[in-house]
Amino acid sequence: MDATEKTVAMPPQRPRFERVQLNTRVRVEIEQMLQRFVVDHNTTLQGSVDLALAEFLEARGYPLPQPTDDGRSR
Repeated sequence: MDATEKTVAMPPQRPRFERVQLNTRVRVEIEQMLQRFVVDHNTTLQGSVDLALAEFLEARGYPLPQPTDDGRSR
């Protein structure tokens, strides 16, 4: 990787977090690009959306609590 390129976080392959259902709709174009990303990077839709929302919230001053050793949030 060239020194001028930014490194981008990739979703974990097998996250072990408690999850809840989040029902929402997105634009068709976003879903299509997300599906392309998932295939191109051999990752999951779940992991990609989870990471994207975490980065979005943290950038706006809402960092996620750090998980404890047993996977629960502090």
